[in-house]
Amino acid sequence: MLRKITVFTLSLLLTGNSIIGTESCQKFFVTATDGYVNIRSYPQIQGNNVIATLPSGSSVQLSEGHQKWLKIKLPLAGWLAGSQISRISCDQGRDLLIELGLPTIIKLGNKAANGYQKDAETLVKMSPYIDGIVEENYATVIVQWANQNPKFLVAILDRQSPTIRRAVLSSLDFGLGTNTNERQNLEKFMQNISPKSLTYVDWYRRNPVYP
Repeated sequence: MLRKITVFTLSLLLTGNSIIGTESCQKFFVTATDGYVNIRSYPQIQGNNVIATLPSGSSVQLSEGHQKWLKIKLPLAGWLAGSQISRISCDQGRDLLIELGLPTIIKLGNKAANGYQKDAETLVKMSPYIDGIVEENYATVIVQWANQNPKFLVAILDRQSPTIRRAVLSSLDFGLGTNTNERQNLEKFMQNISPKSLTYVDWYRRNPVYP
């Protein structure tokens, strides 16, 4: 059974005096039932302070707590709602990523391909922190979006931080493979957008996955 983490128990957990039984491998994982959690720059819900998203099943390391919020230090520094993570076994975390995190990624990708901005923003903000188990699937989702709605993909990426934009483009490059029709179509599209586009600049300055 998943055990929710509260700020009350955070000090015990951080010092190793856990009230939770130990297993051979236990970590804190995102267990959000929505399939992902927003990581914020400060412990308050604001529309402009989401710096990343993590799919359910992602492991995190805690740093400190503030009221109902917890600060994480890995895979990035930021704040999340304490109710959205649990200390569970590594096997449970992996299963959660595959059974809930991955379907959420696919759902977000379908929405993004159809022009839904919120879903698109959520999807791209995951990119730098995607677990290796679903890395290939994530890349496939990005490729499908690029095939169906490349203009919208570029519009979303142009508004992102360089870290997020370049991570998405790296996933796209990986997912396109070599000498595929999808790559040819994407290259043709890129050649016809404005050279002032940040996505255009980063695409042609990237280190290719397939030299």
